[in-house]
Amino acid sequence: MVISMPRFQPLHTARVAQWSGVLATMAMLGLLAWLGARIFWSLTTPVASPPVVAIETDPARAAQNITARHLFGEAPLPGAAVVKAVVLPDITLRGVVAPSGKGRTGVAVLTVAGKPPISVREGEEVVPGVTLHRVLPRSIELERGRQVQTISLPERTTPAAPPAAPAK
Repeated sequence: MVISMPRFQPLHTARVAQWSGVLATMAMLGLLAWLGARIFWSLTTPVASPPVVAIETDPARAAQNITARHLFGEAPLPGAAVVKAVVLPDITLRGVVAPSGKGRTGVAVLTVAGKPPISVREGEEVVPGVTLHRVLPRSIELERGRQVQTISLPERTTPAAPPAAPAK
């Protein structure tokens, strides 16, 4: 008795190459379809809109909200009043060296009651009871008690033309 082993048919290399090409093509088409669908949905899906903000329609409350934000600066304190330069007519501003940055002090050149000019730093006393509060580029602020007074530099005047030479 002879036992024979089952024989498999030999694979044809041409047929294997053909099927592997078809499988690779189908895999590439599937991947291309998946990428195309992702791009399509990412472009057509609406973007989430920001939440709607409630707008105040009552004019009185809207005005209160605006004033609470101090859009135009804060009002001076009730105790500190800004007074014009007529309060201290005996102090005249001759020049300023304004501070160039934070933490630096300014210097003012003043004449008091017609005496020779003096230089005063911010925070120093000009005359008894009057302190140099702040130096600005074109003016200074003096503090007397709780009142702040601003003194500006005098307006520049153009020098007069020299007299004409007499004609000969």
